[in-house]
Amino acid sequence: MPLVWELTAEIKDWLTPDKLRELNQGWRTQKGGYSDEVIDDLVRVLVRDDLQYENILGHLETQLRRQRVKPQEYHGLYSWLVELVYHLLYVRQVSNDALFEQQLRYYEGICTLADANCPLWVFSLNHDLMIEAIAARFSIPLHSGFSATTITLPCRDPTGALKRELSAQVLTQQELETSAMYFPNPFQKGIYLLKVHGALDVFTFNEGGDLLKLLPIGPGQSGVFETLRAANEELIYVLPGALGGRAKAINEIAYADADGVMQFLRRTLLAGAFKFDARHTQVLPKSLLKHFRENLNFVTRLVCLGYGFGDSHVNDIMRAWLEFAPERRLEIVSPHARNIPTPFLHVAPQITMVAKQTTEWLDTNAGIVRSRVELLRKRAFDHIRSLNKKQRDAELGAFTKHDRERMIRAAAEKIAQHQATTETTGLSSTGDPNEAARRLAQELGGTEEDVFQRMLEFFDSRSDP
Repeated sequence: MPLVWELTAEIKDWLTPDKLRELNQGWRTQKGGYSDEVIDDLVRVLVRDDLQYENILGHLETQLRRQRVKPQEYHGLYSWLVELVYHLLYVRQVSNDALFEQQLRYYEGICTLADANCPLWVFSLNHDLMIEAIAARFSIPLHSGFSATTITLPCRDPTGALKRELSAQVLTQQELETSAMYFPNPFQKGIYLLKVHGALDVFTFNEGGDLLKLLPIGPGQSGVFETLRAANEELIYVLPGALGGRAKAINEIAYADADGVMQFLRRTLLAGAFKFDARHTQVLPKSLLKHFRENLNFVTRLVCLGYGFGDSHVNDIMRAWLEFAPERRLEIVSPHARNIPTPFLHVAPQITMVAKQTTEWLDTNAGIVRSRVELLRKRAFDHIRSLNKKQRDAELGAFTKHDRERMIRAAAEKIAQHQATTETTGLSSTGDPNEAARRLAQELGGTEEDVFQRMLEFFDSRSDP
């Protein structure tokens, strides 16, 4: 799944100023669209290299609050951009099952943490479903704080006929506001997961008052992703004449319930500069932050994996948690971990910096020793992961070309050696030429370990000054 700047690059590569103005012209022909003034304002921040997508969303939110004339235009653009972020993440999540199958193996260390004699709390600021997929992959019980109450959602084909049903757990507004979330007590082994900033599979319903979280439609990680795909593609309200023949609403899923009545699921992704701000409205219930604060108090050791300390509302809660008791400990795990974040310097004795990747830290904590081919594979993936899509395609294409040329040269040398041996000894080849070619290709290509070793050597040679 993309990091913030990777997702920003993907958005900016597609949403160029010309593309935005072209889209706006199309919206205007449908009796919608935005004024040139508002579009030009978005363009001014869109082209800035120093702004990532959350900064851009924050600008639109700021302008929405300032404007007296066009607040609805800024609200509309903000909602549209949040939906764009949702769909970019969604497509990555449901279209890469084979890749996830390869990479999730490196998170096996979570099993050791989840099998301990105390809850493994995961407070996630990500929208994706990777924790859910990891839990499903390794058969770890997952508790998300939702009640045992479930509802069913009818999936339909393009004609409106019922195909199947999805199940979802429910958390009502009253439960969120007045009681604790439904995490097992007494303790049960597994992961206690709280998504602080919303998720791809969490929606509000009942006119935005209640929350639901989709339940996997089948076993393993594929069941998690298939449920998400079905919700976005099969929960529909047939509307002849509409684009795609179905009703569409910005940042919502419009669908027909069991009685054929139109209902809405509102997406909960929380992004921008005003998360949980008292002055700003949001789809995700603000009471979730209260539950984060309360449940964090069950923890004495907190490990930050991949968090950049850019959310003040999260930092404030973590600081108060550390300040409350001297035995509480914070570990900050990052390949680039160097300095304690400034807001936490006054509790520096309680903080440890760990210069490791998440999966490396998990392996060390669990005592897992990886094979050489696994380590090579991961190093190659990490290198490719650090590049944008254009760079990745160029790097892999260059390696493929380089390795193909190497194999051609090696094959020519092998054939020449074979011919020389045959002429000298009078031997002749009587085997199957197809089998001979297959053996030769296998010999020259080598094992998977050989391929990854050559790939890394090639990447290193290109990065040398």
